[in-house]
Amino acid sequence: NNTMYDPALGKFSLSRKDAVSDGRWWDEAEPIWVSADKAGLKTATMFWPGTEAKIHGWRPDHWKPYDGSVTPKERVDQVLDWLDLPPAQRPDFLTLYFDDVDHAGHEFGPDSPEVDQALEKVDAALARLVKGLRSRGLYDHINLIVVSDHGMAKVPPGHAVRMDQLIDLDHVRIVSMGIVAGFNLKPEYAAAVRAKLLTTHPHMRCWDKAHIPARFHYGSNPRVPEITCLADVGWRISSTDYIEKRKRPASLGEHGYDNADPRMRALFIAHGPAFRQGVLVPEFPNTDVYPLMMHLLGVPAQPNDGNFNQVSGMLRPTSPAATH
Repeated sequence: NNTMYDPALGKFSLSRKDAVSDGRWWDEAEPIWVSADKAGLKTATMFWPGTEAKIHGWRPDHWKPYDGSVTPKERVDQVLDWLDLPPAQRPDFLTLYFDDVDHAGHEFGPDSPEVDQALEKVDAALARLVKGLRSRGLYDHINLIVVSDHGMAKVPPGHAVRMDQLIDLDHVRIVSMGIVAGFNLKPEYAAAVRAKLLTTHPHMRCWDKAHIPARFHYGSNPRVPEITCLADVGWRISSTDYIEKRKRPASLGEHGYDNADPRMRALFIAHGPAFRQGVLVPEFPNTDVYPLMMHLLGVPAQPNDGNFNQVSGMLRPTSPAATH
């Protein structure tokens, strides 16, 4: 989740620099750049969650603290600069993150002209990347994956489930609100709160942590709150107090809904010596991208929820595993 609570560490949010740079929030797993570095490869990350923290004692060889004001063009140029480094320093694995389409989708809605403009801006940045790779003789020698982490759904104004109309919010500790809301229960009110939340609601479903549907692969970690509620597509979970005090208009686009909904589906495009050309493959979970990348790096994958067999068909049968 983007917002969590840990009894020992306190509150986590992607907007909190002290949290995102604290490796203790991240070290229950091993990110791909850490595994690659341990295997002797060089890594570079032009923004990616977790890359601002030292995890298991490791950082990417080249990285930048997140700065949303850095333009797509500048991000691409930094990646190309890293690829111009001497061979001993040049990265084998790089990340490059654009947030323009996400921001436009939230602020203006997924079907807005502003989203079209953001798409054009990011498309131009990718064209700049491809041109830079071609000019360096790398385009046909590097495996390039373009992937989005989610889709976006329209949220009409006023589509909010007001939790204070269902429970007394003083009886819970709010971990998060939004599309996915989480609540830890104050012991003296726990039974009453459970009775009110763990029933049928319009525009929202709530589960006890132990009974979140298995297909979500969610609920086993101690940081997952006792009650998790998920808004129906086109709705959000909030409170009257927050709505009345909010200074900016509510987002017209949101994500984080049930990932079975087609509006949450993501983009995947790949090109490079390891990949077959002109192939359209069946849809697959985003978690499968991780074992795919580890295969391309020639580094053993850590325990994960992905399935390499679901994506292996997009690769050339004779592709070398260690092509980066």
